[in-house]
Amino acid sequence: MSSDPAAISPSRTPIILDGRSGADGGPGSSQDPLLEGLNPEQREAVVYRGPALLIVAGAGSGKTRVLTHRIASLIESREAWPSQILAITFTNKAAAEMRERVESLLGQASEGMWISTFHSACVRILRREAEAFGFTQNFTIYDSADSRVLIKRIIKQLDADTLGFTVSSVSGRISKLKNELSDADTFARTANFNDPAEAMFVEIFRQYTRSLASANAFDFDDLIGQTVYLFRAFPKVAALYQRRFRHVLVDEYQDTNHAQYSLIRELTRAVAPEDVPVDTRMSTNGMGGIDGASLTVVGDSDQSIYAFRGADIRNITEFERDFPQSKVVLLEQNYRSTQNILTAANAVISNNFDRKDKKLWTSIGDGDKIVGFTGTRGTTRRSSSPTRSRSCTRRAPPTRRSPSSTAPTRRRARSRRSSSARPCPTGSWAARSSTSGRRSRTRWRTSSPSPTPRTCWRCAAS
Repeated sequence: MSSDPAAISPSRTPIILDGRSGADGGPGSSQDPLLEGLNPEQREAVVYRGPALLIVAGAGSGKTRVLTHRIASLIESREAWPSQILAITFTNKAAAEMRERVESLLGQASEGMWISTFHSACVRILRREAEAFGFTQNFTIYDSADSRVLIKRIIKQLDADTLGFTVSSVSGRISKLKNELSDADTFARTANFNDPAEAMFVEIFRQYTRSLASANAFDFDDLIGQTVYLFRAFPKVAALYQRRFRHVLVDEYQDTNHAQYSLIRELTRAVAPEDVPVDTRMSTNGMGGIDGASLTVVGDSDQSIYAFRGADIRNITEFERDFPQSKVVLLEQNYRSTQNILTAANAVISNNFDRKDKKLWTSIGDGDKIVGFTGTRGTTRRSSSPTRSRSCTRRAPPTRRSPSSTAPTRRRARSRRSSSARPCPTGSWAARSSTSGRRSRTRWRTSSPSPTPRTCWRCAAS
C-alpha cells in the first residue's frame, strides 16, 4: 500500500470560484477566449459548475472540443490544479488527442493531468497499491492471448473438454463475469453444483484465478474490477484518490459497463470523516468529511455499440436518477453532415427505446437528397454500389475523402470489390483487432504466462 499519501495529493489547494456568475475574466464571461467559437449549448457545458453534468452529444456536435475546453476552463480559472483532473476515455488514440488539445490551449499549465483510458488509469493505481493485494508493483498483465493459453492448459488438466468446454467459451464467460464484478468465489455461491458442467466451470475459474495470483499477474479484465475492490476494501486508500481527483470527466459514457460504472462511482464518492487523510490540506465539509468530486460525462445513447462487451445503456439513460442534482446539456447542432442526412437519421433513431430525445440539425444547408435503393438480390446490391459512388464523384467536387462502400463483413467487402471493373474502395464493419497480427502482437505482448514478471507496455505507469 502506498506509504506516502502526499505523493499523490495536490501540492496546494486551488482558489475555488463560483463559476456561474459570469464575472469579467471568470468562467462564463463573454471575454473568455476559451468560449470563442462555441455555440450557446457548448458554452453552457463548458462553464457549468455543479456536482454532475451529462452532455448528450450527437454525432459531429463537437463533443471533444467541449470536453477539452471544459478542462482548460477549470484549470485557467484556478478552480482546479491539473493534478486534480482525471479524464477517461476508451482508446489510447482518443486519450492522446484529448491531451494534445488541452496542451494546445494551456501549454505547460496542463502538466500533471491524468488523461488516459480506464485500464491505464487503473494500472497506475494498482501499481501504487499492489501490496494491498499481496502483489508486487511489477506485476504482469496478461493479454487475451496469454489468458487463452492458460485456460487451454487448465481445460486439458481437468479434462473439461469432455463436458464441451472450449477456450473461447470459458474465456468469454470469465470475462463477462469479471466485467460484472463477479470473481470465482462470488460466482460459486450461486452456482448449481448438481450440474456437472457448472461445477466444472467453477473449478476452472478458481484454478485460473489461483494461477494468475501465483504468477503475480492480472488479466486485462482484472484491472478495473480489482481497482474497484481496492477502493471498497480499503476506504483510506480510496480517500487518497477521491481527495486528489476533484473533477472526473468521462467520454463515451454510453459504452461503459458495470465495472467501469462502479469505478466512476467510487472515484466520485464523498470521503467519510474517519477516512480523511490526516495530512489533508483540503477544506472539509460541515461534518468533517470531503464532498464528492464533480462528474462530467459525455455520451449519446444513440451511438452505443458495445452491448456485446457488457456496455449498459442504462448508465446514461438513468444518469439523472443516479445523480439527482445533475444537469443535462444537449449538443444538437451538427457540423459534419447536411440537413437531409440528419433528418433521415432523426427519423430512424427516434424509434429507438432507452434514449435521450434530441433533434440533430445543421446550418450547413439541406444538401443533396438521399437516394434510396432496394436490391432484390445480393449481386444486384453489390453491382449498384460502385456505380452510384462514381455517379456522386462526377457530380461533387473532389475532396480528401473519396467515396467508399462499407459492408458488415470482409466477405461482402471482397465481393463488392470483384463486382465491378472499376470498384470503389471498400471496407468491412468488423474491424481487425488491435492485438491481432504478428506485428501488432509483438508490440502489444510484452507479458507472457510465466512466473517472470514483465510489463504490458500500453498500461505501464508513467
